[in-house]
Amino acid sequence: MDEEDNTRPEHIPHELVSEILTRLDVKSLTRFRSVSTRWNSTIVHPSFSKSHLCHSPTGAGAPVTLVLSFINRFNSERTVFSVKILPNQTTSLPNPTHVLTIPGFAHPFVSQSLNGLICFNLGAMCVCNPSTRKFLKLPWSKTEIPPPSPASTHHRRNAFGFDPVSNAHKVLDTWITCHENEMVMEHKIFTVGSGCNKWKRIADGPPYFPFNESVCINGQIYFRAFTSVTDSEETVMVAFDVNREEFRFIQMRDDAISNSEEAVLIEIDGRLAIVHHQDNLLLMWVLMEEKDAKWVKKRIEIPSMCSEINDRGRLKFAGTTFSGDIIFAERSLVKPFYVFLYDIKKNEAKKVEICGLTDFNFDYSSVLMNVMSVSEHVETIKCLT
Repeated sequence: MDEEDNTRPEHIPHELVSEILTRLDVKSLTRFRSVSTRWNSTIVHPSFSKSHLCHSPTGAGAPVTLVLSFINRFNSERTVFSVKILPNQTTSLPNPTHVLTIPGFAHPFVSQSLNGLICFNLGAMCVCNPSTRKFLKLPWSKTEIPPPSPASTHHRRNAFGFDPVSNAHKVLDTWITCHENEMVMEHKIFTVGSGCNKWKRIADGPPYFPFNESVCINGQIYFRAFTSVTDSEETVMVAFDVNREEFRFIQMRDDAISNSEEAVLIEIDGRLAIVHHQDNLLLMWVLMEEKDAKWVKKRIEIPSMCSEINDRGRLKFAGTTFSGDIIFAERSLVKPFYVFLYDIKKNEAKKVEICGLTDFNFDYSSVLMNVMSVSEHVETIKCLT
């Protein structure tokens, strides 16, 4: 009777292989795409990137990965870095990772990081995956509405959203044609990774003139807007449902904060909030019930031990972490470069120096690099095409 051959490896079901792969980092997954055709098709499938994200550590106790975006005021290059802050990190960090540098137009729009992707305006819109160091320039978009008169003006606004229902990232491109007291809206949508390399025209919805801002929370893109060309007093919150591709208005409660260009939109505990930084105070309106437009006002006094974040000439709001900390960052690329993670519940701030940013060979002078955004980020293997 032949002895059993124990040297031959047992067959591992592909479902188990796929489950193991979802636990790996993006750098390893990128290498493993070359193992076989089947492994490649598994890793690039949209359902795999969704499962991979589910295993990413977030929340209290997890490392905070930040993506930093800088723009060079001389040559308009946009440079992206990533850096990981450990839970017990309170001093300086090692050199960050240089993700990529993209040439383009010096437009201020840059989105928050949404499920691993970020979006820029480089003249043409651009979507970037910092984890794979890939970016996709979208087709050129322009208004198709002929101007009613030579005095008409065209204005463009962009926003970036993620729909958790369909696991889709979408870029919203809005053109507003203003003529006398009238506004004509024109909206287009680009769905990333859909295989269709075209903008899709969607229903225009009610007229409004949007602020140059946006934040996406639970599949809804929010931004403030004026309701008419001539009235700069009345503002509303516009909500865009990324899945349904529909607009709606939410009434505001405090004109003083809703009209302020210094106020910012952020996410706090999964809710939309408007935050205005005044001296040593954070004035915050939190949207508790959207249907009834129920806003709750909060007043947070910044303690003296955290007073450094009150230097608004030096620091800027940069977003929030998944655990709800507010991120403050330097306005320009300086040495030393600090970020502050401010816990509004504990009234505590963690100051972290990010070393090595000025060591890279930028064109001209590093002090001319403006900070465009700093946001928390998760790795994703998601393909852009």
